[in-house]
Amino acid sequence: MLTTYPSIAISGIGSVTITIVQSLYQNKIPFQILCRNQTRFLSLKNSPIGFQGPNGKLVQFELTDHLTMIQDNQEKFDYIFIGCKNQNLSEYLEETKSLLKPNGKWILIQNGIPEQQFKSYKNKIIGGVVGWNTQTLSNHTYYQSNVGSLILGDVTGTKPDPLWNQILSPYIPVVLTDKLSGYRWHKLAINSIINGLAASKQLSLGELFLNRKSRSEALETLTEIKLLMNQLQIKEQVVPGSFSIQKLGEGPGSLPRWISHLILILLGLKYFKIRTSMVQDLDARRKTEIEFINGEVVKTAKELGIPVPRNEWIVLKVKELEESNNTR
Repeated sequence: MLTTYPSIAISGIGSVTITIVQSLYQNKIPFQILCRNQTRFLSLKNSPIGFQGPNGKLVQFELTDHLTMIQDNQEKFDYIFIGCKNQNLSEYLEETKSLLKPNGKWILIQNGIPEQQFKSYKNKIIGGVVGWNTQTLSNHTYYQSNVGSLILGDVTGTKPDPLWNQILSPYIPVVLTDKLSGYRWHKLAINSIINGLAASKQLSLGELFLNRKSRSEALETLTEIKLLMNQLQIKEQVVPGSFSIQKLGEGPGSLPRWISHLILILLGLKYFKIRTSMVQDLDARRKTEIEFINGEVVKTAKELGIPVPRNEWIVLKVKELEESNNTR
């Protein structure tokens, strides 16, 4: 067991980072939450966090001793988890770069491929691919619906320090990798349907995958990304608990079509009521991350001259919904 711990901070508190926070809290790992506004600071200070994990057990914890306003912080950190949306990432990095120790690193847990936006920070970034889904229930409890895992890979192509296994396990299983891009592109493909396609139709996963037409559109979306990954010579790394894009998408190595449909049906039944993050953004009239999910696919495909009409349709449809909702 570790006797000393790296200094850890979290900037941006939402469903994903709360899941990480509860793991740190239950393992008694020191951490600091950097609050950006007084309202959020007071909310976290005055109300305990309720968290229900996939085992059904409800835990509550106080964050009072872990909070600081970012402008009042005097400490520097070995690691800072950045938990904002992709569109705000540049602002968060700028705001926290002076809080990193000389050899400190940010851990980016955004969807998409956020590391590509900040190539000049290559030596300062660890990519974090999140394999769980956590939502806020109507009673304000955070609910993690699946065990998931956190896949950590250094942008320099090396595996991060094995200490993360002790820091986050068993509450969050950790996978350390030197093949970050394979995991990133796999998760991007999964997000292109459970977030992008679901948002284009504003449906829960059950409503999406129990509809044959929508399942066919999902498989078209994955097939386009499979072809793109093959062109880029990216070897897929499957997030634990997920399904291989190389098998779901059409072409060499694919499963029989009926089995691919069956897998999506089972996914829809298991997570029937889940409205994923981008669907929730549209529900709340917020701007989505579509540019960083299916939009990333479209941008890369254009650079390579590869047609991806289904992904293009999803991007256009979600943007139309954003405009009609007058998103803020």
